[in-house]
Amino acid sequence: MSIERWLTVAGVTTWLVSALPTLLRIIDGNMSRQGVIVWAIAFPLFGIAFGAMCLHRPGPWRRPPVRLVLLVLQTLASLAMTSAAPDIFPAATLVVVAGQLDEVSQRVAATWIFVQTLALAVISLLMVRPVLALAIAGSFGGFQTFAYVTASLTRRERLARQALTHAHTELLSTRALLAESSRNDERLRISRDLHDTLGHHLTALSLQLDVASRLTDGKASEHVQQAHAITRLLLGDVRNVVSELRGVTRFDLAGALRHLAAGVTGIEIRLDLPAVLEIEEGVRADAVLKCVQEIITNTRRHAAARHLWIALERSAEGITVRARDDGRGTNTIEPGNGLTGMRERFDALGGRIECRSSDGRGFEVHGFMPATFTS
Repeated sequence: MSIERWLTVAGVTTWLVSALPTLLRIIDGNMSRQGVIVWAIAFPLFGIAFGAMCLHRPGPWRRPPVRLVLLVLQTLASLAMTSAAPDIFPAATLVVVAGQLDEVSQRVAATWIFVQTLALAVISLLMVRPVLALAIAGSFGGFQTFAYVTASLTRRERLARQALTHAHTELLSTRALLAESSRNDERLRISRDLHDTLGHHLTALSLQLDVASRLTDGKASEHVQQAHAITRLLLGDVRNVVSELRGVTRFDLAGALRHLAAGVTGIEIRLDLPAVLEIEEGVRADAVLKCVQEIITNTRRHAAARHLWIALERSAEGITVRARDDGRGTNTIEPGNGLTGMRERFDALGGRIECRSSDGRGFEVHGFMPATFTS
């Protein structure tokens, strides 16, 4: 089980266990009617708000303003439970709130913890002596700080791990295309060397043997003609080898994309690809691969999505790229360096990129890249 799951289980356990002393007092009739009403409202409110914060699937609760409201509701519910109960146990839920403040800035989190601690000190003064109230507030302030730091470090470690995994996967997927491109360049170099050196020398030798066959007679002429024939045969073999080395190189784009998607964490990627998708030009294959990499990166960073669908279709004209996610979307698309780079790569090769999105309906990318395909 992941660390985030452990923190969620710890939060739920703290919320439930902190209610046990209050429930016993309610059963024994040792709480006022007003306190019971306040506690009965605040306790489930905290649980609902905390549960919404822990949901990982897409929805309105994933939006930053909504999550901020959920945190405020938890704080208010926690303070209400603490003030309504005749003991200090419900204050433990303030620590749960502090463990979720890793989503806000450090300054906001510090202010939030200070306000919660100050409010707890005021509530404690109504129950116990000032010295004890100060000790309670200070202790819970320390617990809150510890919970916040733990959650922040966990979040940073998770993001760093995801970024490292994603970068490693991108490197491996790009390496396959680069290796094939390097092999193609080396074959072209060898073919040029064979053509420019061995081919020229064999051609000169063939001409000399042709002249020699005309100037000799008898058995010597027969041997010269045989040598001439062998030279022509060898020259033909060299030309065949050069033609094969100069043959079309095919880049396995489908394999690179599947390898790329397999190493992505944080979202579920569903690929719809042909069984074989090969592009003859490395620069075009690299442009499509970089486009898909940028789509995945933007989705992980900005979309707050759970799923990403990527489909590639081929036709006689070229390759079509379609991608969409189930994230929060936006009504205003402001292209950053990533989207701008995608458009520049496709435009330079005669292709195009279009983006569409709306608030709450995810983000879509449609692209077209002219290419020559083989099966």
